[in-house]
Amino acid sequence: MDIKALQLESRFSLPPNSLGYCGRNTAAAKFKRCMISGDCAGVEDEVKKFIVFYPYLKTIATITNLPIFSHEVIEAYWIGNRLLKKAKPSHYDLLLQNFKDQGVPDFFIEELRQKQPKVFIPNHLFQVLHVGVGKASGAVPFNLHSINQCMIRWGKVEKIMDSKIVLNLHSLKEKQSPERSRFTTPFRWPNGLLKGELYKIVKTMPFNLKLVAGLKEGDTVAVHWNIVIKILTETEEKNLLFWTKEVLRSLN
Repeated sequence: MDIKALQLESRFSLPPNSLGYCGRNTAAAKFKRCMISGDCAGVEDEVKKFIVFYPYLKTIATITNLPIFSHEVIEAYWIGNRLLKKAKPSHYDLLLQNFKDQGVPDFFIEELRQKQPKVFIPNHLFQVLHVGVGKASGAVPFNLHSINQCMIRWGKVEKIMDSKIVLNLHSLKEKQSPERSRFTTPFRWPNGLLKGELYKIVKTMPFNLKLVAGLKEGDTVAVHWNIVIKILTETEEKNLLFWTKEVLRSLN
Protein backbone atom coordinates (compact mmCIF):
# COMPACT_ATOMS: atom_id res chain seq x y z
CA MET A 1 0.00 0.00 0.00
CA ASP A 2 1.43 3.38 -1.08
CA ILE A 3 0.34 5.61 1.80
CA LYS A 4 1.56 8.83 0.17
CA ALA A 5 -0.40 8.01 -2.99
CA LEU A 6 -3.59 7.19 -1.10
CA GLN A 7 -3.31 10.37 0.96
CA LEU A 8 -3.05 12.36 -2.26
CA GLU A 9 -6.05 10.52 -3.65
CA SER A 10 -8.04 11.10 -0.47
CA ARG A 11 -7.44 14.84 -0.60
CA PHE A 12 -8.94 15.23 -4.05
CA SER A 13 -11.77 12.72 -3.66
CA LEU A 14 -13.00 13.95 -0.29
CA PRO A 15 -14.81 17.13 -1.48
CA PRO A 16 -17.18 15.61 -4.08
CA ASN A 17 -17.79 12.58 -1.87
CA SER A 18 -18.64 14.79 1.11
CA LEU A 19 -21.21 16.55 -1.07
CA GLY A 20 -22.78 13.25 -2.11
CA TYR A 21 -21.70 13.51 -5.77
CA CYS A 22 -19.29 10.58 -6.05
CA GLY A 23 -18.74 7.30 -4.24
CA ARG A 24 -20.40 5.79 -1.20
CA ASN A 25 -21.31 7.54 2.03
CA THR A 26 -18.75 5.40 3.85
CA ALA A 27 -15.82 6.98 2.01
CA ALA A 28 -15.44 10.42 3.62
CA ALA A 29 -14.46 9.10 7.06
CA LYS A 30 -11.83 6.82 5.48
CA PHE A 31 -10.42 9.65 3.37
CA LYS A 32 -10.09 11.95 6.38
CA ARG A 33 -8.48 9.24 8.48
CA CYS A 34 -6.01 8.49 5.70
CA MET A 35 -5.10 12.17 5.25
CA ILE A 36 -4.67 12.94 8.94
CA SER A 37 -3.30 9.74 10.48
CA GLY A 38 -1.93 7.75 7.54
CA ASP A 39 -4.35 4.89 8.17
CA CYS A 40 -5.57 4.34 4.61
CA ALA A 41 -7.35 1.02 5.04
CA GLY A 42 -10.38 0.81 2.75
CA VAL A 43 -9.48 3.81 0.57
CA GLU A 44 -8.75 1.72 -2.52
CA ASP A 45 -12.09 -0.09 -2.25
CA GLU A 46 -13.95 3.21 -1.92
CA VAL A 47 -12.24 4.73 -4.97
CA LYS A 48 -13.29 1.76 -7.11
CA LYS A 49 -16.90 2.85 -6.56
CA PHE A 50 -16.35 6.37 -7.93
CA ILE A 51 -18.29 6.54 -11.20
CA VAL A 52 -16.03 7.28 -14.23
CA PHE A 53 -13.06 8.31 -12.04
CA TYR A 54 -11.66 4.84 -11.35
CA PRO A 55 -11.62 4.02 -15.10
CA TYR A 56 -9.19 6.91 -15.62
CA LEU A 57 -6.76 5.44 -13.10
CA LYS A 58 -7.04 2.07 -14.84
CA THR A 59 -6.45 3.71 -18.22
CA ILE A 60 -3.37 5.66 -17.10
CA ALA A 61 -1.99 2.57 -15.34
CA THR A 62 -2.42 0.44 -18.47
CA ILE A 63 -0.81 3.06 -20.72
CA THR A 64 2.20 3.45 -18.41
CA ASN A 65 2.45 -0.10 -17.03
CA LEU A 66 2.29 1.21 -13.46
CA PRO A 67 0.10 0.13 -10.50
CA ILE A 68 -3.34 1.73 -10.47
CA PHE A 69 -2.83 3.21 -7.01
CA SER A 70 0.73 4.41 -7.52
CA HIS A 71 1.52 8.04 -6.68
CA GLU A 72 2.45 8.95 -10.26
CA VAL A 73 -0.82 7.59 -11.68
CA ILE A 74 -2.97 9.40 -9.12
CA GLU A 75 -0.96 12.62 -9.54
CA ALA A 76 -1.29 12.41 -13.32
CA TYR A 77 -5.06 12.38 -13.08
CA TRP A 78 -5.58 15.10 -10.48
CA ILE A 79 -2.63 17.46 -11.06
CA GLY A 80 -0.86 16.32 -14.23
CA ASN A 81 2.65 15.01 -14.81
CA ARG A 82 4.87 13.47 -17.49
CA LEU A 83 2.79 10.29 -17.68
CA LEU A 84 0.09 12.15 -19.59
CA LYS A 85 2.46 12.59 -22.52
CA LYS A 86 2.25 8.84 -23.15
CA ALA A 87 -1.48 8.98 -23.89
CA LYS A 88 -2.47 8.76 -27.56
CA PRO A 89 -5.86 9.45 -29.19
CA SER A 90 -6.33 5.69 -29.65
CA HIS A 91 -6.24 5.24 -25.86
CA TYR A 92 -9.60 7.03 -25.66
CA ASP A 93 -11.22 3.73 -26.68
CA LEU A 94 -9.51 2.09 -23.71
CA LEU A 95 -11.09 4.67 -21.40
CA LEU A 96 -14.53 4.01 -22.89
CA GLN A 97 -14.06 0.26 -22.39
CA ASN A 98 -13.13 0.91 -18.77
CA PHE A 99 -16.27 3.03 -18.46
CA LYS A 100 -18.29 0.10 -19.81
CA ASP A 101 -16.61 -2.34 -17.42
CA GLN A 102 -17.60 -0.08 -14.51
CA GLY A 103 -21.24 -0.04 -15.61
CA VAL A 104 -21.55 3.35 -17.30
CA PRO A 105 -24.69 3.18 -19.51
CA ASP A 106 -24.13 2.12 -23.12
CA PHE A 107 -26.02 5.12 -24.55
CA PHE A 108 -23.67 7.54 -22.78
CA ILE A 109 -20.58 5.63 -23.90
CA GLU A 110 -21.85 5.72 -27.49
CA GLU A 111 -22.42 9.47 -27.17
CA LEU A 112 -18.81 9.87 -26.06
CA ARG A 113 -17.61 7.62 -28.88
CA GLN A 114 -19.18 10.03 -31.35
CA LYS A 115 -16.99 12.89 -30.11
CA GLN A 116 -13.58 11.25 -30.27
CA PRO A 117 -11.01 13.89 -29.25
CA LYS A 118 -8.10 14.84 -31.51
CA VAL A 119 -5.93 14.97 -28.39
CA PHE A 120 -6.53 12.63 -25.45
CA ILE A 121 -5.30 13.83 -22.05
CA PRO A 122 -6.67 11.47 -19.40
CA ASN A 123 -6.85 13.80 -16.44
CA HIS A 124 -9.52 15.45 -14.34
CA LEU A 125 -10.04 18.60 -16.40
CA PHE A 126 -10.53 16.49 -19.52
CA GLN A 127 -13.26 14.64 -17.62
CA VAL A 128 -14.85 17.90 -16.45
CA LEU A 129 -14.93 19.51 -19.90
CA HIS A 130 -14.96 16.76 -22.52
CA VAL A 131 -17.02 14.08 -20.80
CA GLY A 132 -18.85 16.73 -18.79
CA VAL A 133 -19.12 17.28 -15.05
CA GLY A 134 -22.27 15.63 -13.75
CA LYS A 135 -23.16 14.00 -17.07
CA ALA A 136 -22.46 10.42 -15.98
CA SER A 137 -24.04 10.65 -12.53
CA GLY A 138 -26.57 13.45 -12.99
CA ALA A 139 -25.44 14.88 -9.65
CA VAL A 140 -25.00 18.46 -10.91
CA PRO A 141 -25.92 20.43 -14.06
CA PHE A 142 -23.26 20.83 -16.73
CA ASN A 143 -22.70 24.59 -16.62
CA LEU A 144 -19.95 27.12 -15.92
CA HIS A 145 -20.60 27.15 -12.17
CA SER A 146 -20.30 23.36 -11.88
CA ILE A 147 -17.23 23.34 -14.11
CA ASN A 148 -15.43 25.82 -11.85
CA GLN A 149 -16.48 23.97 -8.72
CA CYS A 150 -15.35 20.61 -10.03
CA MET A 151 -12.10 21.54 -11.78
CA ILE A 152 -8.93 21.67 -9.67
CA ARG A 153 -8.42 25.38 -9.13
CA TRP A 154 -5.37 26.84 -7.47
CA GLY A 155 -4.09 30.14 -6.14
CA LYS A 156 -1.78 32.00 -3.79
CA VAL A 157 -2.97 32.64 -0.24
CA GLU A 158 -2.97 36.41 0.25
CA LYS A 159 -4.45 36.55 3.75
CA ILE A 160 -5.52 34.21 6.55
CA MET A 161 -8.37 35.28 8.83
CA ASP A 162 -9.16 32.72 11.54
CA SER A 163 -10.87 29.92 9.57
CA LYS A 164 -11.00 31.73 6.22
CA ILE A 165 -8.44 32.63 3.58
CA VAL A 166 -8.26 35.15 0.76
CA LEU A 167 -6.59 33.86 -2.39
CA ASN A 168 -6.06 34.63 -6.07
CA LEU A 169 -7.80 31.66 -7.61
CA HIS A 170 -7.35 30.44 -11.17
CA SER A 171 -10.79 29.82 -12.66
CA LEU A 172 -12.56 29.65 -16.03
CA LYS A 173 -14.88 32.22 -17.55
CA GLU A 174 -16.51 32.97 -20.87
CA LYS A 175 -14.22 35.06 -23.02
CA GLN A 176 -15.29 38.72 -22.93
CA SER A 177 -12.51 40.55 -24.79
CA PRO A 178 -9.45 39.92 -26.95
CA GLU A 179 -7.11 40.91 -24.11
CA ARG A 180 -4.55 38.32 -23.09
CA SER A 181 -2.29 37.70 -20.13
CA ARG A 182 0.24 34.99 -19.48
CA PHE A 183 -2.46 33.15 -17.54
CA THR A 184 -5.02 33.28 -20.34
CA THR A 185 -5.55 30.21 -22.50
CA PRO A 186 -8.55 30.57 -24.80
CA PHE A 187 -10.56 27.43 -25.48
CA ARG A 188 -13.88 26.43 -26.95
CA TRP A 189 -16.58 25.05 -24.67
CA PRO A 190 -17.74 21.53 -25.49
CA ASN A 191 -20.87 22.87 -27.21
CA GLY A 192 -18.54 24.52 -29.75
CA LEU A 193 -20.38 27.84 -29.62
CA LEU A 194 -18.67 29.89 -26.92
CA LYS A 195 -15.08 30.57 -26.08
CA GLY A 196 -13.67 30.60 -22.60
CA GLU A 197 -10.44 31.50 -20.88
CA LEU A 198 -8.39 30.92 -17.77
CA TYR A 199 -8.12 33.91 -15.45
CA LYS A 200 -7.55 34.78 -11.78
CA ILE A 201 -10.18 35.98 -9.34
CA VAL A 202 -9.90 37.01 -5.68
CA LYS A 203 -11.95 34.63 -3.53
CA THR A 204 -12.56 34.23 0.19
CA MET A 205 -13.29 30.71 1.42
CA PRO A 206 -13.14 28.63 4.59
CA PHE A 207 -10.42 26.09 5.28
CA ASN A 208 -9.81 23.25 7.72
CA LEU A 209 -6.34 23.40 9.28
CA LYS A 210 -6.47 19.64 9.93
CA LEU A 211 -6.57 19.08 6.18
CA VAL A 212 -3.86 21.62 5.30
CA ALA A 213 -1.65 21.65 8.39
CA GLY A 214 0.94 24.44 8.43
CA LEU A 215 -0.90 26.63 5.91
CA LYS A 216 0.54 30.16 5.80
CA GLU A 217 0.22 33.32 3.76
CA GLY A 218 2.14 33.06 0.51
CA ASP A 219 1.43 29.34 0.05
CA THR A 220 -0.21 28.15 -3.15
CA VAL A 221 -3.13 25.81 -2.55
CA ALA A 222 -5.37 23.55 -4.60
CA VAL A 223 -9.14 23.91 -4.25
CA HIS A 224 -11.80 21.33 -5.17
CA TRP A 225 -15.52 22.05 -4.76
CA ASN A 226 -14.63 25.15 -2.71
CA ILE A 227 -12.59 23.10 -0.22
CA VAL A 228 -8.90 23.88 0.27
CA ILE A 229 -7.36 20.43 -0.09
CA LYS A 230 -3.60 20.73 -0.56
CA ILE A 231 -0.62 23.03 -0.19
CA LEU A 232 1.08 22.70 -3.58
CA THR A 233 4.79 22.33 -4.14
CA GLU A 234 6.39 24.48 -6.81
CA THR A 235 6.53 21.47 -9.14
CA GLU A 236 2.88 20.62 -8.55
CA GLU A 237 1.86 24.21 -9.26
CA LYS A 238 3.83 24.24 -12.52
CA ASN A 239 2.35 20.90 -13.57
CA LEU A 240 -1.20 22.01 -12.76
CA LEU A 241 -0.81 25.19 -14.81
CA PHE A 242 0.86 23.36 -17.71
CA TRP A 243 -1.68 20.56 -17.98
CA THR A 244 -4.64 22.86 -17.44
CA LYS A 245 -3.46 24.87 -20.43
CA GLU A 246 -2.80 21.71 -22.45
CA VAL A 247 -6.35 20.44 -21.90
CA LEU A 248 -7.81 23.84 -22.77
CA ARG A 249 -5.74 24.01 -25.97
CA SER A 250 -6.93 20.55 -26.93
CA LEU A 251 -10.52 21.83 -26.94
CA ASN A 252 -9.85 24.48 -29.61
